[in-house]
Order: sequence, then C-alpha cells, then structure tokens
Amino acid sequence: MQTRRLTLLLVICLALLPSLLISPWASSAIDKVTVTPMPDEPLDVEAALDEIRALLADNAYEGIIELAGDILSADDERWEAYYYRGFVRARQEDWDDAIADYDIALELRPFDAQLWRLRGDMRRENGNPRRALADYERSLFFNPRSTQTYVSLVRLHDRDRDETLRDLYQSIIDAGRASRQGNSYRAIDILDQAIDGVERRSGLSELGYAYYQRANIWTSQEEWDNALADINTALVLQPEMHDYYLTRGFIHAQIEQPALAAPDYYRRMTLLERESVVGELTFAESVTIEMNHGVVARLQFQGEAGQSVTISARDYLGGGVDPLLVLLDADGVPIAGDDDSGGALDALITHIELPAAGVYTALVSHANGGYEGEVRVSLR
Repeated sequence: MQTRRLTLLLVICLALLPSLLISPWASSAIDKVTVTPMPDEPLDVEAALDEIRALLADNAYEGIIELAGDILSADDERWEAYYYRGFVRARQEDWDDAIADYDIALELRPFDAQLWRLRGDMRRENGNPRRALADYERSLFFNPRSTQTYVSLVRLHDRDRDETLRDLYQSIIDAGRASRQGNSYRAIDILDQAIDGVERRSGLSELGYAYYQRANIWTSQEEWDNALADINTALVLQPEMHDYYLTRGFIHAQIEQPALAAPDYYRRMTLLERESVVGELTFAESVTIEMNHGVVARLQFQGEAGQSVTISARDYLGGGVDPLLVLLDADGVPIAGDDDSGGALDALITHIELPAAGVYTALVSHANGGYEGEVRVSLR
C-alpha cells in the first residue's frame, strides 16, 4: 500500500512540474502562455550626469559615450549629454562625430561662448582653420573676456603664421594675467605696446579686443576719460559687440550721464535678444518675468507729462539673475537706463520726470552677472 502511495505522489508531482516552472509574472491565455515584462525604471538624468563627470575623471570614455546615449534616449534636449559625448569623441580624435554633437549642443545653447570655442578647437584640429576662426569670433561675441578663446586664437594664428594677430592675442592674454595679479599698470603697458605695434595695419578690426581690454582696466582704476576713449575706439572697430555697449553704458552711468547710458544698454539688449515678452505695468503693482539668456521683456504703461516715476527690476528669488533696465519714451527713444543701482545686481530708475503724455515702455533684460531666474518689476 505504501509503495502505491509513493508512486501516485510521484505521478502528481511530475504532472504539476511545468506549471511550477512558469515565471510568477506570467499570465495565461487560451492555449497560450505570455510573459508580462517588468516596467523599466525611468532614468535619473541628473544622477547620470554626475556619473558621467565621475567617469570623466577616470578617463572612462566608452562608459561616458554609452551613458550619454542613455540620457539622450530619455531626453534628446539635454545639451550636457551632447557636450560630454562630443568632448570625449574629440579626445578620441573622432572629429566628425564630436563636431556633430557640438552642432546640436549649440542649437540648444547658441549663446554659450565655451561651446563655440570648443567646437572651434575641434575644427582647428580637424584641419579647418577658416571655420575654426568663425567659431572663435562667435565665442568672443558672447564673451570677449574669455582668456581661453584668446589662447585658442594664438594657436590658430601660430599655425597659420599670422604673427601680427598671434602677438596681439598673446598680449591680451599677458595683460589679463598681469591685471588679475593686481598689476594694472603693467597690463596697460603691455596693451599700449600691442596697440602701437598693430595700428600700422589700418582697418584691423581685431584691434578692438585690445582697446576693450584696456578700457576695462581703466574702468577698474576709475580712469573714466581714458576708459571712455578706449571703448569708443573699440566700438568704431567692432560696432556689433554687445558687451562693449554694456561697458560704455556703465562708464556713462559712473560719470553721471544716464541719458547717454540708456541707448547703450538698449543696444546691448537688442543685439542679444532671442525672445521677446510683451506685457503691461500698472502703478503700485508688480510683474514677474521669467528671465533667461536673450529674453527682453517689453512692459508698457500710460504716463503723463511731468509725472515722476520710479521703476525697479529685482532678482526676485535670489537666484543670481542680473537685471538690466531701460525706459523708452512714447516714440521708442531710450531716455533712461540702469544696471546695478538698486543694490547688489538689481536695476533701478528713480524719480525720472516723463517728458510728455503717452505710452512708455520699460525694457527688462539681463547683464553679465547672471541671466536665469525670476525678475520682479515694479512701477511707482
């Protein structure tokens, strides 16, 4: 009897064995077994970027390329993934793919001076000096203070054997180093010699960079007349450089010529403008603007002749945005402007008397101290 029981138990176990081997996540249908896949965990993009930075320190290039691809599969507008992948591909001398990555990164961040410089370096190493030069010039348009871009230009012109431009850019690098070390007079002397040596080549627009650098040094010394003379010359040579207008506007403000500062700040805004925001201002009320690079907000209000108004643009949440403010009259002419008079980086136009009745416009954008954050604009 016991033997029969054991035999029967064995038969039952063998019959049940196939069902025991089916996955616990399996579901059955008529005459068919299907497996329900477990859902994938969403990629933590920020954590993945942190991992890429750690891999970069270890030169783990293949891991970076793979992880960047994972990020872009989740979000194809994360410029940082293109940046890191392109950087690694350049390290591997895969120039075409590296440049392609930076093409997309620059579509997403066309104002990024570093991206322009790095793509220029890739193009230079890939044997395309003409396109490299165009990228370096674009880099300096967005940041004419970039020492790294001047270093790249020295390498470019050293290869092309344009000794005049190479020496000019090297002088700008040397002057910047002297200035950072607190030796402003040495920096000015370096630029004096460079400018004197290059001026024999009439019409050389690149000389504007040297005048701009010297103007900034004069500004740090509060030598306003010398600073104004140099920035005026720089603008004659390079009239499309937005940062030069910001510098000249600041100088005009320091010598108490706000009416002259206004058109400079206005020109700076329009040269950088990528997005326009239109709205209205009401007395005793505030408007909040989401600021980003190249945003210009145009806020209109009705004013009366002889009315005294004060307009402020403040970093609302302390995120580091640097507001820039201009007031246009009813004819669209800039009549007042400010950068930092409101304390810290805030802008303030105070007690300006309106010349006539009409619709006035407060223009709000950003200076160089920061461009991303909320700006609170008030009118009283």
